[in-house]
Amino acid sequence: MPLLPISIGLILGIFFSYMSGGNPGTIGLVITTIFIVSLLSLVFNYLFRPKSFPKLIPVIAFGTLFMLIGFGKLELSKESVSSCRDLSGKITYGTVFRNKISESGYQTIHISLEKSTSGDKQFATNGNIILTLDTLEGIYQTGDFVAFKTVLAPFQNETNPGSFDAEYYYGTHHYIGRAFIASNCIKKTGNRENLSVFFSKWQDEIGQSLKSWLPESVSGIGVALLLGNKADIDPEVLDSFSNTGAMHVLAVSGLHVGIILIIFQYILGFFSRWISRKQAILFSVVLIWGFGLLSGASPSVIRAVIMFSILALGQLLSRKNNGMNNLILSAILLLMYDPYYLFDIGFQLSYVALIGIMLFQKPIYSLLRFKRKWLDWLWKGSSVGIAATIATTPLMLYWFHQFPNYFLLSNIVVMLLGFIVLLFLIILVFTAWIPYFNTLVIFLTALSLQALVIGIQYVDEIPGGVSGGFELNFFQFLLIGGLIVFCFYKLLIKQLFPKIALTGLAVCLLFISWKREVKFEQNQLQVFSGKAFCGMIQYNGKLITFTEDIPKNKQILQTLKNAVRDSGLNLSKIIVLESGNKVLLDGKEISFEEMENGWKFRIGKQEFTYLLTGNPGKSHPKALLSQRLQHYLYKDEKIEPFCIPI
Repeated sequence: MPLLPISIGLILGIFFSYMSGGNPGTIGLVITTIFIVSLLSLVFNYLFRPKSFPKLIPVIAFGTLFMLIGFGKLELSKESVSSCRDLSGKITYGTVFRNKISESGYQTIHISLEKSTSGDKQFATNGNIILTLDTLEGIYQTGDFVAFKTVLAPFQNETNPGSFDAEYYYGTHHYIGRAFIASNCIKKTGNRENLSVFFSKWQDEIGQSLKSWLPESVSGIGVALLLGNKADIDPEVLDSFSNTGAMHVLAVSGLHVGIILIIFQYILGFFSRWISRKQAILFSVVLIWGFGLLSGASPSVIRAVIMFSILALGQLLSRKNNGMNNLILSAILLLMYDPYYLFDIGFQLSYVALIGIMLFQKPIYSLLRFKRKWLDWLWKGSSVGIAATIATTPLMLYWFHQFPNYFLLSNIVVMLLGFIVLLFLIILVFTAWIPYFNTLVIFLTALSLQALVIGIQYVDEIPGGVSGGFELNFFQFLLIGGLIVFCFYKLLIKQLFPKIALTGLAVCLLFISWKREVKFEQNQLQVFSGKAFCGMIQYNGKLITFTEDIPKNKQILQTLKNAVRDSGLNLSKIIVLESGNKVLLDGKEISFEEMENGWKFRIGKQEFTYLLTGNPGKSHPKALLSQRLQHYLYKDEKIEPFCIPI
């Protein structure tokens, strides 16, 4: 049975269901019609056997069948998740599966819902929610079964540039909504012990242990590498990994499982006299499942473990060129289990990178030959990074709006140290109870982690390390992605020169580069939505941010960082505002004056007022209100940031 049309049909069906929103009937009817027509064509061919029959019809039949399956799977998933309205005014029960205490004293818990009650009636509920408590009197732990009553609000995106797409992320991860809740509206009623809770607790314990064993400067990186939790990493270190294209090493997924699989198979190769090849493969699969469970059995890890298990077990068949089929089969199985995996960025990057490696790594590696073994090994690893980057470039431009220019250098750093760091972390977890030996392992682990951080920061400090500010719509993403794959497939595999396709790719890249340059040439002042007065001035390719509260408010700092990253320009200056601040831009003056209830700023002869508190008049611009006032006065509106040309 052809796996490629099945996978394409399944993906298209899931995508069409997602795009249909709340009106899937028309699209479902069209897919069903195409399937019935193609099925009737197959029946006609079977009964009358005409002399000529299109070979494409069976492919269309299989594809539309799985398109219908994918469409139906996602529609059923949508229906199974409860809504905010379903829980309004009801006592709801669920299990805490994640908890965090912020520096400001707030407690945030993630709850997997089970049921809700209204009077004598009981209803089954499904989905996840986030509750934030303003007290630490009763700290909730993973596995606590709680009852609560509150009004949930759906997730809404901030309108500030570069802000986190909360609606997309939480909407594709089975989350319903969130709420701030008083301590007297929630109560622990018991405990739940299941596999999910067990692995969450295990992950928390391993994370706390790593923090206690390793120095504070590298413990956050160690936890991220082994468990995928980036919450404790220093923001500057995190930015370095992001700018150099090495963020994937901090998200436990395909890369980590692939590295672990290679390590295990390499080690087992020393025992080839006692262990056969098939036994070594089976043992490797068992070991990567052990790693998946060790790291907390998060969805991204289990997804990667399943993918590599199928790839490894496919080696037992000893067939040539079966790697792509095994990869497609693993994607089909995962999407059949949870169609929302398709919208997970980690899922997309993992599979697209592996497809790129399978298609392009060998042709790229064959372009250069080195006699010295260490150079050959280095080039072989670099060819893997180049192949993966070719395939994932459209995704990086679409999702992250930037491209790491020195990805080869960061790839070499990760390649040289990634194996060592992961190996030491695993050894540390299993040998921490051994006196004296654990001291040596802790020292070596900390040393290798520090070397990894220094290497990535060194690459990040090279001028021109990242090109940002790219903006692609979905059509441009598909077009550029298709042209990149087609052109490199023809060049590297078919050894042909596709003139028209390369010309089209060049035109597309020139177009998005031109859009980027036009964006750079804009001269404007923006005021962002936040708890404090903050914004950004862009003038003649220079970038200045201003804020009244940067030392105290991490949210404001993150808002400014996101905006700078989204702009694609290098930050020239940060102004922490005081009354009387002035900025001179080629003769143009921008001044800021603090008032009792906000700020007044002037651009030339124009004057504007930003209110933090008080009662604004009806004519006052909505965008020039603090986040609190916007939420209070215009709760259901999406208010774009204030922007004015200068």
